[in-house]
Amino acid sequence: MPNPIATVEVPASSANLGSGFDCFAAALSLKLRAELFAGDEPGIVLNAHGEGAPGPDADPEENLLIRAFREGLRAAHGSAGGAGSWRIEVSSMIPAARGLGSSGAAIVAGLLIGAAVGRHSPTADELLTLAATLEGHPDNVSAALYGGITLAVERGMGEPPLLRRFRVPEAWIPVAFVAATSSRTASMRSVLPPSVPHHDAAAAAARAALLATAIVTSDAGLLRTAMDDRLHQPYRLPLLPHAANLISTAYEHGASGAALSGAGPSVIAICDSAVTAHSVEKAWTASGAAGMATRLRFDTTGARLSVGGTDR
Repeated sequence: MPNPIATVEVPASSANLGSGFDCFAAALSLKLRAELFAGDEPGIVLNAHGEGAPGPDADPEENLLIRAFREGLRAAHGSAGGAGSWRIEVSSMIPAARGLGSSGAAIVAGLLIGAAVGRHSPTADELLTLAATLEGHPDNVSAALYGGITLAVERGMGEPPLLRRFRVPEAWIPVAFVAATSSRTASMRSVLPPSVPHHDAAAAAARAALLATAIVTSDAGLLRTAMDDRLHQPYRLPLLPHAANLISTAYEHGASGAALSGAGPSVIAICDSAVTAHSVEKAWTASGAAGMATRLRFDTTGARLSVGGTDR
């Protein structure tokens, strides 16, 4: 088999982290890997395997990775970016539609391998803007691109999101409960009200500021309050069986913070010791909820692109 033209590995991500609605996200150690080869005939052929693979009846033109690949080609080539013969091999450990950033990882992977074979390389701001446009919001794609814990704030029309990347405190360990059932972000977003009471908005702003403080100061003792959300969890949790109980169970077994992962249905806990992480994982496994508890790591490198065997 010929060597790939470009290879990229992209991490999963958990967005919101409780109060950081639509702006905070953490990169996780589950990965999507995509390899780009020259194709045998005009067009794009995608062979996908693993957790995030599309079903046999899926429309390839609706596949986010293919759409992002086309956008990456256009960004690097101009209007002729869609031409050519390509084959993309994808393997993914990231479960689809579980709140673990599978779509964000697919978008970042497609953009990077598309841009890698162009005449000029898009800037970091251009890539982030394209990724956020395809995803609809910048949180997951920011963590997938850069790793660590990211804060991405949308600005005016045409401006790239304002991005800050935080170092993950070394003692923090993520534990995820990956739900057996799936949910789509669009449907979970539809349950959110068009407005919230002023006191809830004030509480949300205070807790998001506290979340940033907890991360910067490595103070896990702040996380329980910082991850107490008022903007999305109260409306989504009633629709997600076991999620509220899983969050409560995590706290009962010593987690520093716990929340829906993204829009759910999966749940993430942040623990400040290996002992606590094991306790939460064990309690979730014994809970009877449909799914799998797994101890992960925070990804600190983000997307890793190799072109012709050379890392970029």
